[in-house]
Amino acid sequence: MPIDRGVIDQQLQALGESPRWWEQRELRDLPSVLQTGEQIFAIARGKIGRPRWLRKSWLIVATERRLLCIRSARRSKWTQMEVAGNLFTRVTMRIGPFRGRVLVTAGGHTSRLLVPRADAYKLSAALSRLVPAAKVSTPAFRPTQIARRVIDHVLSLPAVALGPDEPATPPPVVSPDPVIDEQVESLEQQLDELRRQVDFLEQLLHQQHEGQRPIRQLQSE
Repeated sequence: MPIDRGVIDQQLQALGESPRWWEQRELRDLPSVLQTGEQIFAIARGKIGRPRWLRKSWLIVATERRLLCIRSARRSKWTQMEVAGNLFTRVTMRIGPFRGRVLVTAGGHTSRLLVPRADAYKLSAALSRLVPAAKVSTPAFRPTQIARRVIDHVLSLPAVALGPDEPATPPPVVSPDPVIDEQVESLEQQLDELRRQVDFLEQLLHQQHEGQRPIRQLQSE
């Protein structure tokens, strides 16, 4: 049963969002998608997946239960994609001059959300609330620990350098370059793969240390 539109309107007002969101067709379909009592943490409009120039725009909603992406179509139909919050393991953010990428890792897969820069901060903060607190475990071996710190530091640099609280001169307006965008996407995938290999190396070293049978080969995602 659809929830009342007034409930969504109150939640948007509490977030300081503009009533302009109701001009989006997807928001008018949202009452039929949200569950009773579900609370909106952040809302944005952006694109998912790749390649970028073939993507369509989605309404992206973060709630206390899930990541929800909706794309409306004709005749009161919509396409829905969601990721349950209890599957979240990592949320990271990359910030560019105008747009930001929010990367959500859940269930062994990474979803890439391309949204306006200001919305990226809000979306990342909201989705990070769904990542469970890290469990206390045996300290990692120093080589892999150093590698992990380097990777995490590199991945966090763009967001830190272009944080919303830092005054900066507005960059010149330039047209998006699909070739550069594709190269950036490729580098991000390589960094994600490097981090996955570091995780595998940690597991392998711990198994050898504990006398367990070592894993013989790296399994592909």
